[in-house]
Amino acid sequence: MAVGMKDTLNMIVGDDKNIVAYAAYINGSTAEITKVKKMVEESSDEQFIILTDLLGGSVNNEMIQLLKNNNNVKLITGMNLPLAMQLQLKSQTVERISDNDLKSIIADSREALTDINELLKEERMSVNDQIL
Repeated sequence: MAVGMKDTLNMIVGDDKNIVAYAAYINGSTAEITKVKKMVEESSDEQFIILTDLLGGSVNNEMIQLLKNNNNVKLITGMNLPLAMQLQLKSQTVERISDNDLKSIIADSREALTDINELLKEERMSVNDQIL
């Protein structure tokens, strides 16, 4: 999922060498998880915003361990394309993404989740109200 998301970001926003995607647990291997942990621990001056797919998932649980000793890590779960796009665009304009900016980006990405059936139902109801 991460590699596909990175490929999509590259197509839409452009390639950003600061954004790295890892495919964890391929064929049971934890090598990619180890790479992420090593990169974070060796670059304590850099900010890392790590996106995972699922709260309580194996990758998320591994990344939570990084929070204990690394103040330079922000861990966000529930990754979606609007979230990744906004983070990439914001990171191109600032050296570090502030906690307030991160909260705002997360809130905006939540709004991208829409039940289209409900949306259409509301639209139909609104149109029917206008006709009456």
